[in-house]
Order: sequence, then structure tokens, then C-alpha cells
Amino acid sequence: MRLPIITFVLVLLSTSFLASQVEYICGTDYVMKRYMEKHNIKYLEQQNKIHNHQLTAHINQKNNTKIIPVVFHIIHSGHPIGIEENISIEQIQDAMRIMNEDFNAINSDIDNVVNQFIDDVGDANIEFKLAQLDPNGNCTSGVTRTLSSLTNQADDCVKSIIAWDDSKYVNIWVVEDIASDIGAAAYTYLPGTLWDEEVEGIIANHEYVGSIGSSSNSPYKRHTLSHEMGHFFNLSHTWGGYGEVGDNNNCSNDDGVSDTPNTIGSYSTCNLSQETCNSLDNIQNFMDYSSCTCMFTNGQVNRMQDALNSSISYRNNLWSTNNLWSTGTHPNYTSNNCVPVVDFFISPADRLCIFSPINVFNNSAIIDTNATFSWSFQGGESFNEFDENPIVTYSSPGEYNITLTVFTELGQNSITKTYTIYNPETTLNESFQNTQFPNNPNPSLEWSIQAPDNETSWARTPISSTQTTGSVRIRSRYFDCFQKHYLYTPNLDLSNFGLGLGEPLKLWLDLAYGKRNNQTEDVLEISYSKDCGQTWQVRASWGTDDLVTTEAETIGNNFIPNNTEWIERSVNIQAAAEQENVIIRFEFSGDRGGYLYIDNVRLMGEWIGINEDLNTNDDKTVVKKIDFLGRENTQSKFYIYMYNDGTTKKFYEVY
Repeated sequence: MRLPIITFVLVLLSTSFLASQVEYICGTDYVMKRYMEKHNIKYLEQQNKIHNHQLTAHINQKNNTKIIPVVFHIIHSGHPIGIEENISIEQIQDAMRIMNEDFNAINSDIDNVVNQFIDDVGDANIEFKLAQLDPNGNCTSGVTRTLSSLTNQADDCVKSIIAWDDSKYVNIWVVEDIASDIGAAAYTYLPGTLWDEEVEGIIANHEYVGSIGSSSNSPYKRHTLSHEMGHFFNLSHTWGGYGEVGDNNNCSNDDGVSDTPNTIGSYSTCNLSQETCNSLDNIQNFMDYSSCTCMFTNGQVNRMQDALNSSISYRNNLWSTNNLWSTGTHPNYTSNNCVPVVDFFISPADRLCIFSPINVFNNSAIIDTNATFSWSFQGGESFNEFDENPIVTYSSPGEYNITLTVFTELGQNSITKTYTIYNPETTLNESFQNTQFPNNPNPSLEWSIQAPDNETSWARTPISSTQTTGSVRIRSRYFDCFQKHYLYTPNLDLSNFGLGLGEPLKLWLDLAYGKRNNQTEDVLEISYSKDCGQTWQVRASWGTDDLVTTEAETIGNNFIPNNTEWIERSVNIQAAAEQENVIIRFEFSGDRGGYLYIDNVRLMGEWIGINEDLNTNDDKTVVKKIDFLGRENTQSKFYIYMYNDGTTKKFYEVY
């Protein structure tokens, strides 16, 4: 009898590595060892409970098909449905088809199994079905779509965005890429690894989901989710243990399955005669890294059935009759006339400006490929209101509604969202006196905040300031996953800021910060956009030690700066001069930090020396000074000199 072997996650390397040197399972040892340092005893206890099922015969374990409810959470960065990581429903359905074929030994490449292992081919008799009811009992397509920056360098943090009850559904999060410290195409946890509030499931790079769309039909990619689901049902890699694939020491390790010969493993090759541990390797096994995987063994099927019949990590509840009814996956479940679940998002998402094209993208969870769309743009102008992803522009600032109505054979549904169209301001001087900050009686002049829903973000405070009665502050003490918190200035029209002589255009601010403890990791970045938020240019990036304004090395939990703990800093944004739709963004992220305070945000600079300019030509004299509305106004800070030779020059005084 073989004891269970502790393993962890699948890390399939992308095909871009195939032409280079072998790169082993990046991050597996790091992640597993980090986990086992804290939970080794607990994990072994859980595994032993699953292993006890192997003490009984596997009679009738496979006789009845076990249906497994699945939900795909698409975490995307703003692409339309069907582009990049925001994969189409067709690609998801293709992935489901492949998993069902692989687990029931009806995949087309099963015919390639070599003679020695034909009798070992296992049929798990498992059927994966997309959920038809969500955790609240509402209709669903089994697919959710969420816009989030966490799709990049993704890890378990994506689970904080959206996760369904993992005792009822297998959650699959589809992302742009996996965090570099893990270095994976996909990964998951074995049963018994997580408990309490931690959520189980599979996180996968979109290029390894199915065989169409952003993926491909290579064995590496189309079988990745089957490999992952094998781990989810307690299978180890065929070489077992912590050994790196290809390591000769793997011959002394085992995967806990009797009909998978010990092996050092293979990577990106398909040597069907490979013998590495004194017997023929089963390199065609889904739990290997070869380029021709196509099978599970009977022993692996039994091990998966043991996990499915165990209460550890609720695997036995997934396929229970009650759960199949509650998730809408029971064979006898018939959906009612479920209207589409409608949603959309806009790009750029940061700010909307007058006269700037706004892309509006359907983000609805709809299976019906014959769906039609109708858009209503209050106060806006669009020439394609019936396209799935139209473009709209606005010529006046204010608050406007955008409505999307989706029609399908089963019914129709609508959603309305309100957006602010911003009119650029011609100056910036903010001392945070308004107790309603960031709101403004004129919505087009508001500052704005963009932050995770579950985290306290930027907020005005009256307890410390440099000039008046308020400042804005933020702290990372309770942040998760280094999610970013954004604070945006109003839109700025800097078209009258010339590129003449003198000091460049700068953003000035007063800042106070104390380092909470030696584990604090905070970052403040200041960027600007010259195209209404479509692209950003970082102008300053200050880490924890760069931010400190106190003499004390650490300051504890409740930092309130005194007058000596504020400093003045500036950021050069001269490249934004003469632009009409400029936005300045403060981006804060961190972990275990104290308060950062900001006050007295303003623009300053000198562009043209007035006296110098007036005396450049003895015959050239000023005949009139007017403001930018054509009025003679000697008090205006924005003005134009008209000269006797017919030329003009604009000036802007900043203090």
C-alpha cells in the first residue's frame, strides 16, 4: 500500500519556453514550502482522512456519473468579450468539452496510448457542467466577467474579487497571466490544503483554456485544465513529491498511485520509449509535462474517486443531489425563461472628457449567441447604437445616463449607469477645505477616487494640515494583495501653459508620512495623462523609505503629523503643458502601513519672462492687454499682449 504523497500545484510552462532551456516548475517549491511551514500537521491530517478511503474496495465508486458544477470567473483588464483574457463563451464551452472528454477517456488522442498502458487507461465517469443557478438562486450562464487590474501577475488575490461557494462550485479564474513568483500556466490546491475562509479553485492563464480563441490546440494548452482538475481531485505529478521534473532523484519518490511507474518526469518531449527508473515511463499521463499527454490511469481514477467521496474540502458535496439542484446542474433541472444578466463597462475608465471618444463594451453574461443590443446615450452622440461595443462622444459636461438593453430568445433585460463628463479646469489649487471632498457642487469639477470595494481608501481629514483645516490621507494597514488606490484631480486645460523661458511646469504638494513598522511596504506614484486617461506617464515613484518625513524610524499605528513633519515636494510635468485634457493621478498601494497625508496641491511655474519679452524689440510695443475672452482685463492671470506689429503672445502667471 502506498502512502499519500504531498504535492501542490500544476505549473505548465508556456510554449514560448520550448525553444529555450528547460525551465522547471517555477514557484511550486516556493509556494508549497511556504504553505507547509505553517500548516504541515493540519495538511497531513486532512490527507490521511482522504487516504482512509483507499482501505476499502472501490466497488460502485464509478458506477454513477458524478456531475461537477463549474463557474468561470473571467478577470479582465478592459478588453471586449472574446479578446485576450476576456475569453468568449465559445472558448469556455470548448474547454468544458475537452475536460469531459479527458475524464471519460473519449478524447481523440486516447488512441495514441502505447500498448503497455492501454489496459491502464482510466475512465473517471465525471461530467463537468456550467452552473445554471448562482449562489443566490438566480439564473446564470456559469460565467462571470469582472474588470480588475489583478488579472495581471495574478495569484490567490483574484479570489478576493469574486468567488462562489467552493463547497458547491468549482471556481475557475481566468486571468491575463500568473504571478512571476509562481511562474505557471495554471495552478490549484489539493484537497485539505485550505480551510476556514480560504477559497479553493483553479487559476488559469487564458492562453491555457480550451483549444480555440486565445488558446491553441497543442496538448500543452488544451489539456491544462484537465491536469489542474486532476490536482483538484488529489492527484500528484507522476514523479511525485517535491522533485523538479527531470531530476534523477525523483525515482525515489512516488505519486501514491500503483499503476503509474516511478519516473523523473518529462518536459516538452514525447519519447514513448523513455525509461528513467528501470521501467517504461507513462509520459502520456495527464499529470506529466510531456508534449503528448492523453490519459489518466485506473489507479489515478480510484484516487480521484477517494477524494470525491471524502468530506475533506467538501469534494463529496459538489456532486450531491441537493447541490446539483441548487446549482441548476441536475440532469432533470429545466431552466425557466432566464432573461440575460446585463452589464457593460467603458474605456477609458478613469475619466470621461468632452469631445473625447468613449468606448462602451458589453460585458453581459449571455450564452445566446443571437443576442441583440440597443444602447441609449443621454446627452451623447453615437452612430452605432445597435452595435455590441459602440463609441459615444459628449459635447457638454455633466452627469448622464447610459443604458444597455439586451434582447435574447428568452427575454430582455436592461441596465443603466450614470457617468460624469468632465469639463477641464484651467488651474489647480486644492487645500482640501471642503468637508464634502471629493464631491463638488459642480460634478465636472470633482476630484475622484477609484479603489477596491472592500478597502478604506483616500479620505479627507481635519486632524492635520499645512495651510487650512484639512488634508487627504490613506493607509495600507488593512490592504490585501497590494491593490491600487487612485486619487484623481479634476480634468485640467493646460493649453495656455506655454513652453517658454523660466521654471518648468510643476505639481507641488505638501506630504507627511511615518513608517508604521519594519514590515511596512508602501508606494506612492504620481502620473499624468494627456489624453483623458487612456495612457499614463509616471513622473514620481516613492517607496516607504522615500516617503518618510519623520525623525523616528517607526511611528506605530496612529500617525498624526505635527508642523515639523510635513515637507514640500514637486513633480515636473512640463510635458503636459499646452495640453487640453490633462489628469493628474495619485496611486497608492502597500501593506501593513501607517497614514500618508497630502495637502496643498497646486501647479506652479514660470514660462515666459514678461519684461524680457517686452524689450526684445525697441520698435515692438504693447497696444492692448486682453484676457482670453477678448476683454481688456488688467487683473487676469491669463492674458494676451497685442503688439503694434500685429503679433500676439499669451501669458499665464502662476503663484
